[in-house]
Amino acid sequence: MPQKVAIWLLVLNMGCGTVGTTIISPALSSITEHFRVEESDSQSLLSAYFISLAVFQLFYGVLSDRYGRRRPLFFGLAILALGGLIAALAESFETLILARILQGFGAASVYSIIRAIIYDSYGRLEGASALALITGIMLVVPICSFALGGLITDLVSWRGVMLGIFLAGLVPLVLNMILLPETKLQPLKRVELRNFTRDYLALMTNRSFLAFMLASACCVGIWFTMIGFIPFEYQRMGVNTAEVGFWFMFSPIGFALGNFLTKHLVHQLGLERMAQLGGVLSVFAISALLLPSLLSVSHPILIGIPSFFFGFSAGFIMATTTMGAISSAGELGGSASGIVGATQMGFGVLGGAMVVGVGGYEQFEKGVTVLISLALLSTLFSTFAKHLGKPSRAV
Repeated sequence: MPQKVAIWLLVLNMGCGTVGTTIISPALSSITEHFRVEESDSQSLLSAYFISLAVFQLFYGVLSDRYGRRRPLFFGLAILALGGLIAALAESFETLILARILQGFGAASVYSIIRAIIYDSYGRLEGASALALITGIMLVVPICSFALGGLITDLVSWRGVMLGIFLAGLVPLVLNMILLPETKLQPLKRVELRNFTRDYLALMTNRSFLAFMLASACCVGIWFTMIGFIPFEYQRMGVNTAEVGFWFMFSPIGFALGNFLTKHLVHQLGLERMAQLGGVLSVFAISALLLPSLLSVSHPILIGIPSFFFGFSAGFIMATTTMGAISSAGELGGSASGIVGATQMGFGVLGGAMVVGVGGYEQFEKGVTVLISLALLSTLFSTFAKHLGKPSRAV
């Protein structure tokens, strides 16, 4: 058995790996002013990062199965630090976009490999418990990094924010080199193109893996869609911008509570039952978003409370389905983690596109039907995972 990695070190890695997602947001206006570009152009700094982050999780997953967890993670954190340094020194907007691509490339190692390390260290049920705890703690990172990004921008400049991303790569890199044990004790054969293809084909024909992965992706799809979709309904109710932030916190608070409860219940109920229970709760929670329309009552609490309970149900789903997918992959845990992460982000984009496609931003009820559909699919895939039985340890 590999040595268990301390929870605090895993939290540090996950926290530093996700800093680049939100710390830049308060600095976007300063960046557009400095380079004299349109405000809409600043969104390319976010999209470049997220596309890179999603795609390269697939790359690191396979590498971590072939070379062990440590070396690909070290490489990724070094790239993250390099991307932060290049961004801090950038003299053109195009260079800054390139640096953001590098940052996403580097951060992808954390998203992909740390989940695999958790499974290596703690196993299936204990791993889900550990991931739920880490995910619950991690909710403070976007809040703190957003506030920190604004403070650094005011006190220094947007370049100071980029130096913060440089440190977010450098600090865990140094600590990992000293403290992180290798958890992939028997790496697979050397990397070849045919191995990439073979590994992913093996996972794509693994029904248990697919069921867990799609249950997870549908839930994440709802989450990311709600981030861009729900605030507009609050504003239609007459809620001002400051109050929208307050009401929107209901969902992450519920998510934190759901994760902490999952940490304690997963040993009694198992991954499949926890995910299925979360799926059923999410269907009822999302359906409750239709109450303002059905009751002809317009009050933000009728959106806030269902959002809280969706967040709560998502806390049951995220860690259990993610760890279920990784454990179903046997020795290909790193590859599985990479596919899960990339698919989750893909469904986040897909959910938003579906809401736009049905006119959900103009008619709230149509958008909610998309979310209900995703919740039903998540429940269905969780049920498939339950009936497929305990996954094999090898692919």
